[in-house]
Amino acid sequence: MTRKRKTRSNGVWFPRLRKAFALGAAGRRRILLSTLALTFAVATIGGAWWGISRLEAKVRDFVLRAQPEATFHFVDVPDQILGLAGNELHGAVEVLRSRPWTEADLCKTLATRLAGSGWIKKVNFVRRSGEGRIDVSAEYRVPVALVQQKDLFFLVDAEAVRLPGIYGREEHWKLVSGVGGDAPRAGEAWPEDDLKVALRLLALVDRETFENQITGVAVDNVRGRRDPRASHVELVTDRAAGRIRWGSSPGAEVEENRLEQKLAILRENFRRTGRADAGYPVIDVSTFPDRFTVPG
Repeated sequence: MTRKRKTRSNGVWFPRLRKAFALGAAGRRRILLSTLALTFAVATIGGAWWGISRLEAKVRDFVLRAQPEATFHFVDVPDQILGLAGNELHGAVEVLRSRPWTEADLCKTLATRLAGSGWIKKVNFVRRSGEGRIDVSAEYRVPVALVQQKDLFFLVDAEAVRLPGIYGREEHWKLVSGVGGDAPRAGEAWPEDDLKVALRLLALVDRETFENQITGVAVDNVRGRRDPRASHVELVTDRAAGRIRWGSSPGAEVEENRLEQKLAILRENFRRTGRADAGYPVIDVSTFPDRFTVPG
């Protein structure tokens, strides 16, 4: 006779279910209510979390839309470089204009970009000042002369640092000719000392009443490298082929007039004739302390 197998409903597989049914109707009702309450609580918490997330996203979008567009103000750009450096400075900020005004690293990023410009010697600060405005303060490099190398012209500042760009001959810039070596990259100092000699002499002349008659400095014979018997440095005047033979570099005079004596001769010429060169195409101020000579 075949023995009947026990079914899974004999209590081995469903002990809790049997216990629940053993509780009676009241017990089952309590369990059902507890289950429903737990389900409702989970659904409520999940719904609240989803709702808060959606609300945060909407608030964030609203805040971003409500933010004013960033505007950049260079508060202390010298007038001399507004037309020259404007495009480069504008380019530095243009790529950042689309970023949120409140972005944490916006000011730092802009300061880093500007510090790499050949027009800027030092970034003082980049900071937000309200209503989307970002103020930039910097120490700028101001051009003082053009340096000619063959058919190319480069602007330099008073420290012989090359400024960005390649230029044509412009009459309102003093011109330095005869500088040796290749032009450095923008933002780097010219390695040759002859440019520093020319810039020092131009700085001295710039203080004089006759400074507009001096158009440049020729340094192709500095230290007598071309002809040791000829003048090492010459001032170029606004006359055709006009030259003032200066002699040695300032501070390197040997058996010749000192710097102040040379300037005194030019001042006296200007006082008497209205011309630093006294009206001559070429004069020499290096020999006699009280007068110039006219080369024969």
